[in-house]
Amino acid sequence: MIKPIRLAVPSKGHLYDGIVDLLKTAGYKVRRAGDRQYEATISGHPRFHVVFMRPGDIVTQVQEGRCHLGVTGMDVFAERADEAEAARVIIPDLGYGGCRLVVAVPESWIDVGHVLDLVDLTSEFKAAGKTFRVSTKYANLTRNYFRKWGIYYYQLIDSDGALELHPTLGIADIIVDLTSSGTTLKDNRLREVDGGTVLDSAATLIGHAPSLKALTAEGDSGSLAHLLDAIDGVRASEGWLHLEVVGGASHSEKAVAAASLLHHRGAQHVARGEVWDHADRSGWRVTALIAASALTGLRRELLALGAARIVGLPARFVFDRDALSTFDRLRKCAQPT
Repeated sequence: MIKPIRLAVPSKGHLYDGIVDLLKTAGYKVRRAGDRQYEATISGHPRFHVVFMRPGDIVTQVQEGRCHLGVTGMDVFAERADEAEAARVIIPDLGYGGCRLVVAVPESWIDVGHVLDLVDLTSEFKAAGKTFRVSTKYANLTRNYFRKWGIYYYQLIDSDGALELHPTLGIADIIVDLTSSGTTLKDNRLREVDGGTVLDSAATLIGHAPSLKALTAEGDSGSLAHLLDAIDGVRASEGWLHLEVVGGASHSEKAVAAASLLHHRGAQHVARGEVWDHADRSGWRVTALIAASALTGLRRELLALGAARIVGLPARFVFDRDALSTFDRLRKCAQPT
């Protein structure tokens, strides 16, 4: 009997929405009856069993092997990495949930512009018999980061609440917290310091190392290979259109000119050839992958070159022979040295 593959997914929030959308696009639609249902199946892929839990718990369950795969934030995984030796990062950035863990100080601290300024400031606090307090939910990452910069004299304040208020309320002097646009920091009269990015984070796919070894051994036809290939294809297609440009009478120089134009405008996988209509009249054809934002700017130039039809369709999957797939990379790492 083939063993099921248990995939742990965040139960709610942007990490949940993003992975469900990604899986659906990849052909792995999660069937969940309601928000309070903590188990689900994937249509057409009965081997996968989806469970929903908190991002932090996902790291623990993958580490202990109860779940074979899991989706969490890189910030959550990195904070717990020391206690998750059996967990491996499979895809560090799934293409959504991007944010940064940063050091933020009150806007009024005009003399603190770089993280190195905290070295002197924390020493001054210590000399004055005061405690320099840092509020964060990421104690391990913060300690490691401060140690790298030679910052030693401080006290960490652990909190699960809104850290942006802590300097105003006197709970802490500075914070180390996640930000995406920086708007929340600014609204609370805080700002990042130069050099203060502790970690770049995004939605991350992780796996239980022993389980991954067994699943990669199933080879190219295995369930893990198919899932990772599907995710690769979707990720590689994001933001791209499959472009087809067709001209009337067959003029090879026009096809060459159109292909050259597309190449110089950033198109990829440009190819040209001949086509025939219903009356068996020949014409030229150029296909390419092009950024969606670039197509309208090319419309008039392509028409001037003799294009009779320009079609741009969203690319759902893109597979490049020369690109090392996630599964192949994973299989390579699993091979004994």
